[in-house]
Amino acid sequence: MPTVPAHKLAQALNLTEQRVHQLVKEGVLRKEGRGQFDAIKCIRAYIRYLQSLLETDTVHPSEHQERVRLLRVQADLKEMELSKQRSRLVAVQDVDRELNDLVRITTVRVMAIAPRLAPELVGETSRVMIQAKLEKACKVVLRQLARHKAQPASALARRGERKS
Repeated sequence: MPTVPAHKLAQALNLTEQRVHQLVKEGVLRKEGRGQFDAIKCIRAYIRYLQSLLETDTVHPSEHQERVRLLRVQADLKEMELSKQRSRLVAVQDVDRELNDLVRITTVRVMAIAPRLAPELVGETSRVMIQAKLEKACKVVLRQLARHKAQPASALARRGERKS
C-alpha cells in the first residue's frame, strides 16, 4: 500500500497534523515508516476509534461539559451585545415625529416674536433700536430652543404606542 505524509493524512481525516501525532502516541494510528502512514489502515483505525468513543461514551465528560458551558456563555454574551445594540436603534417613525415636533416648536416660537415685539416697536424711530430689540427677541427664542430637550427613545416609543 502507498504511504502518505502526516499532513496529507491530517487533511484526509480533517484533523491537524499535531492531532495525528497525538493519535499515534495514543496507539490509535500506526506509522509505516518515518513520518509515513498507510492511509487506508489509518482511516479505518480512526473510524473504529470514533465508533468506540460513541459506543462507550469515553469522551471526557468534563471536557464536553466545559465546551457546552463555554458555548452557553458565548451565546449569552452575544445576546447581551445584541440587546445593547437594539437599545441604541431608534425607529424612523420616532425620529420623524421628534423632528416634526422640533419644526413645530421652532415655527411657533419664531412666529410669536412679531406679535410680542410689535407693541414695543410702536413709535420707535431709531433703526438701531428696532434692530437691537429684534435681535434680542430672536436670541431669546434661540436660547429657548437650545434648552429644548429631545425625549429619550423609550419615551418616544411609549408616546407612539399611545397614538397608535
